[in-house]
Amino acid sequence: MRRWLQVQGILGRAVCQTRRGLSTVTPAPNNIERVRVKCGSSGSIHVDLHNLAKVTSSDPLMIYLPPFGDGHSGHLNQVPAFCKKYLTAVINYRWAGVGPVSGYEADEESGPSSHLGWPMPIHDTLRGYSWILENLTPLTSPRRDVYVFGSYLGASLATSLALTENHPHQRTTIRGFAAYNGIYNWTMFLPDHPIHQLPKNRSYNILEDILGQPADPLFQEMKHQTETLFANPSDLFDPFVSPCLFFHTPGLLVPPDFHSSAATRASSPPRSLDGTVDAVDEMIAGMMEENPDRPLRRWPLVFPPRKSTLKIPECLILHSTAPTPVYPHRGGSGRLKRIPVSNHFRTQAHELAALVRRSLEKIEFKERLAWDDSFGGFGGFVENMDRRVGLRDVGFERSAFEIPDDAQAAIREWLEDRATTDPRDQVEHLVDPEDFWGLY
Repeated sequence: MRRWLQVQGILGRAVCQTRRGLSTVTPAPNNIERVRVKCGSSGSIHVDLHNLAKVTSSDPLMIYLPPFGDGHSGHLNQVPAFCKKYLTAVINYRWAGVGPVSGYEADEESGPSSHLGWPMPIHDTLRGYSWILENLTPLTSPRRDVYVFGSYLGASLATSLALTENHPHQRTTIRGFAAYNGIYNWTMFLPDHPIHQLPKNRSYNILEDILGQPADPLFQEMKHQTETLFANPSDLFDPFVSPCLFFHTPGLLVPPDFHSSAATRASSPPRSLDGTVDAVDEMIAGMMEENPDRPLRRWPLVFPPRKSTLKIPECLILHSTAPTPVYPHRGGSGRLKRIPVSNHFRTQAHELAALVRRSLEKIEFKERLAWDDSFGGFGGFVENMDRRVGLRDVGFERSAFEIPDDAQAAIREWLEDRATTDPRDQVEHLVDPEDFWGLY
C-alpha cells in the first residue's frame, strides 16, 4: 500500500490501492507528488506531498490547509517557508466563494461549484486526513507527530481538525496546530451577537456612521462573503466551522437570515399568506417583550468530553494588529479618542485562546494536580499554560491574504521547539487507553 511512497522521481501515472478506494498519483513540478483522493460519491480532492524525499519516516509531518479552497483548479499551493524542512501534506479542500482564485471550475467528478459550500470543506479535510494516516504512518518508527497549520478559512478548519483528532495514545496523531487570522466564531457576524451591542452612552456605530469605511478591509471581506460561503445561518452554528462553540453555547437563536436582528423581527414579524405569524418569530417577540434588554446567555460546555480520548493539543494562535481608528471626542475638550475595533481577527484569536486556556485549567490541569506533584506551583502552572497555548500579535498585514514574515518566524520557532524534543520527555502523551480515563 505504501510502496509507491518509497519510489522517488515517479514518471507518468501510478495507482495506489488503499483500503477505501483508488488514489491516483500524478507527478508535479519541484518534487511535489499530487495525489487524487476519492471522497465517495462527492468526487475527489488533491493532496500534495512536499519534501517526500528529504525526510525520514520518524520526522514530524506537517498538514497545511490553504487560506482558500480551490479544489480542482489545478493551482499548486506553495507551502510557507517554515514547512520547507518537513514532509508537508497540503489538503486542497473545496470551498467555493472567496479568495483570489476566481472562476472556480469543478471537474466532472466534483460536480457543480454551487454544491461546494459548507459542509463540503470539513468532509474534504477529514477525508484527506484519513488518507494521510493510512499512507504516511511509519511502519518501523514508534511514532510520528503531526502538526497542522492553516490561515484564514484554512485556520478554522485546522483548529477544528486538531481539536477533534488529538488522541495521545495513538502512534500517529495531531500533537499541535498553528493558525493565523482565522474566524473561530462565525456567529459573531450575526446582528444579534452580544459583541454588537453598543454601550449605553453611545447610540450609533462610530466606525460605520462617522468614518464611513471598514476598519479592516480583509476582515470585512470575510464578513461580506458569509452568505456565499454558507447556505443558511444555521451553518454558522456548526462547531466544526466555529470551533469556539465546542467550548460554549452560542448564546443566541438561529435567525432566519444573515441580516435581520431579533428586535427587528419582534417589532414586525413576517406573516405568511394566510396571515399567521411564524412560531419562532412569535416566540422571539414574546421574549423581547418580557426581557427587552437581556440577551440570551452563553453557557460553558465541557470539552474535551470526559468520556473521550481527546486532549487539547498545543497551539499557537497568531493574528494581525487590530486597527484603532481615531475620531473627534464629542465633549468640550476637543481631544481625540481611540476606539478599538470590536470584531476583528484579534477578537477571534483572543476568544479562542481564552476558551482553550479555560478548558485546560478547569479540566486537564485540575485533574493532573491530583496525581502529579511536580506539576504544582504557580510557576509550573503558568509555564505549562504558556507552552500549551500561545497567542501572538504579529503586526499589521502588508499583503492581502499572505502570511507575514513575523508570523512565519514565530511558527518556525514553535515547530523547532517541539520537533527537537526528545520523545522520552513527552511521556504524558503515551498513555495507555485503558488508563486514560483515570486522567479525567
